[in-house]
Amino acid sequence: MKTNNNISNSRGKTSTSGFNQIKKVVKVLVILIGSTIGLVLWVFIRPIFRGVGWLISILTIIAIIYWLMTF
Repeated sequence: MKTNNNISNSRGKTSTSGFNQIKKVVKVLVILIGSTIGLVLWVFIRPIFRGVGWLISILTIIAIIYWLMTF
């Protein structure tokens, strides 16, 4: 009778561990895909944000100079 309980328990453990293995694989894939997308966005968008920052600085300097000249 103990062998029947062990068989049913071992079957339950295998399906659960198989599900856990699938979860681990999906988690690793999500991390890899997210890291790749993040790296690509960092490489392409970072220079754009730097350019926008320079543009805002230049426009601010021009506005301040214009404001000082109108006194």
